[in-house]
Amino acid sequence: MRYEQFAEKLALEYQKKGLADGKSVPDIDLYIDQMVSCLNSELSLYAKNGEGPITKGIVSNYTKHKMIPGPEGKRYTKDHCIFMLLVYYLKGCFSMDQVQRLMKPILSNYDSAWDDNVDMQAYYKEILAAVRKSEEDFSEQLQERILANKKFLADRGSDDDISELILLITMLIMRSNEERYMAEKLLDEYFPEK
Repeated sequence: MRYEQFAEKLALEYQKKGLADGKSVPDIDLYIDQMVSCLNSELSLYAKNGEGPITKGIVSNYTKHKMIPGPEGKRYTKDHCIFMLLVYYLKGCFSMDQVQRLMKPILSNYDSAWDDNVDMQAYYKEILAAVRKSEEDFSEQLQERILANKKFLADRGSDDDISELILLITMLIMRSNEERYMAEKLLDEYFPEK
């Protein structure tokens, strides 16, 4: 398969499965093994060698570091699963400390006796809606970028797939770095380290 078709396939696959919506998470309390299994099903796109990205150790570690709320007894709710999904995505770019800083105000309001409690499921749903809206035409933009790269290289007397791939991969990484830079600077400005 040529890289253009493979890139298109990846873009469409990501649009379908890249953002776990939590809809398959049941509205019943789960033990940690059940929670891990459910989350790995939601995050199946990120599985490697048949292993999902979430383990019991990860859940325990994120709980210990106050990135998600602790279980109720030995059980986890749908909200715990939503917290885990959010932290999973944040951990793709942020360190543990950065995730803790971002999650602290959410966790503080999650079960606060003083403030309105955070409706984690509605909050996560709104985040997903905004991200999906911004990615609606990603597949189309990707194809336009591939064509622009081909033209750029052809104008310079180069039209091999390797040069095109290197250019595309580099551009995707640089765009990712731009967004990561913005996220880190916003975090540092409004949720500073102690």
